[in-house]
Amino acid sequence: MAAINVDKTCSLLPISPQDRRKTSLLTDCDINKILERKFGSGNSRLVDWRLEPLDKTEGFLGQYHHLRIKARIDGKTQSLQFFAKTPPPAHSPQFDFLQRFDTFNKEITFYTDLVQRMGANVSSKWIVECYFWKRNVIIVLEDASIDGYTTLNKYVPFDKEHCVWILKTLSRLHSKSLLLDEGLCQESGQTIFDLYGRLLNDILFVDGDDRSERALMSALTGVYTIIDLIEEFDDKEKIVIKCQITEWVQKISQLLAPSKEHRNVICHRDVWATNIMFRHDLAGNINGCYLIDWQFFCYCPPAIDFMCCLYLTTDRRTRDCHFDFFAKVYYDSLVQSLAEEGLDVENYLSWTAFEKSYTEARDIALIYAALNLQIILLSNEITINYFCNSTEKLEEILYGDGRAELVRHQCEKEPIYKMRIFEIIHEIKDRLPKHPPNL
Repeated sequence: MAAINVDKTCSLLPISPQDRRKTSLLTDCDINKILERKFGSGNSRLVDWRLEPLDKTEGFLGQYHHLRIKARIDGKTQSLQFFAKTPPPAHSPQFDFLQRFDTFNKEITFYTDLVQRMGANVSSKWIVECYFWKRNVIIVLEDASIDGYTTLNKYVPFDKEHCVWILKTLSRLHSKSLLLDEGLCQESGQTIFDLYGRLLNDILFVDGDDRSERALMSALTGVYTIIDLIEEFDDKEKIVIKCQITEWVQKISQLLAPSKEHRNVICHRDVWATNIMFRHDLAGNINGCYLIDWQFFCYCPPAIDFMCCLYLTTDRRTRDCHFDFFAKVYYDSLVQSLAEEGLDVENYLSWTAFEKSYTEARDIALIYAALNLQIILLSNEITINYFCNSTEKLEEILYGDGRAELVRHQCEKEPIYKMRIFEIIHEIKDRLPKHPPNL
């Protein structure tokens, strides 16, 4: 039967004044488009639907919902579930961030344009399906949890097996980017950056943007606070480390920019536990991995994704024990992905070039982790308190003077938070060159 093409609000939702915005996010007409994209034209008939907000907060730049649809599919009534994402409240600092950099629509463009160009084969799927979107309003995605996909506890560092899966998934993304670049070059002499240059700009560390610079100074204040809490460092060591990190942080936007020396690809650039979904079989073995949340994707050497992923998801012991193995896993997977398309990796990213680029990216990832783990590893209680309940408090910790108190409190109350962040500072002291490279 043909899908009904009507345009009225969902009868299952209450129509009180406070719910009118929620109700207006989708219409029956929109739901029918979702059914058509999933099942094909003429194969479904809408019965009813509702949009349910999720209670828990896993991310920082959106509000999340389950979209539940009841429909007749090939003559049988089925209950379907999708995942929907909407912008944060209009009064929040996160909404201001999305507005300034068009971040919500940037993610829509990734799903609806770039992914379509790159392809996401079922046999090597690395991303969820996108079924519907309205710019500035909503994205409706496949709910991967129905197929057993889930995110891991962000406080537990990834083990070797989970690292192998996420690195192979990253290599698949990067190989698709290289393939797209190759195809564009042959067709029109253009590159990904020629077509999507503005969209590929970094939006987290932006030179000349007042809010970005204030956020960076707030993060640096957090780093200083952490250093002051490390009892093993004497006063002189603390001053030296603070000066060293400050010099690197001042160049972070340049360090993360597209490279003039190394091959650039589309990178996720926000690869931490909550943005990675794994599926396990009954024996506990991993048999699937997806990357989600694409607000920060950009154009830079793949080694940036490779290294930032390791520093945001693992502990130092795992990195030190298995680093060479991880590099080989990633590169061998890239070789295989390109070979499947008849391309020789040596023409795009030789092992020697990759080795040089990840050596440089490791230093950048240390600084990136020091700046970002402060927020990424906040306890769920603090996340809800600041990101959901108090705009004023959120402003203070993102752009103001509240970061020091927040970091100090988390180090006192959360041993895992303290351990993960302390070891990053220790590794900076042990490994990071005194000065950043001249760019």
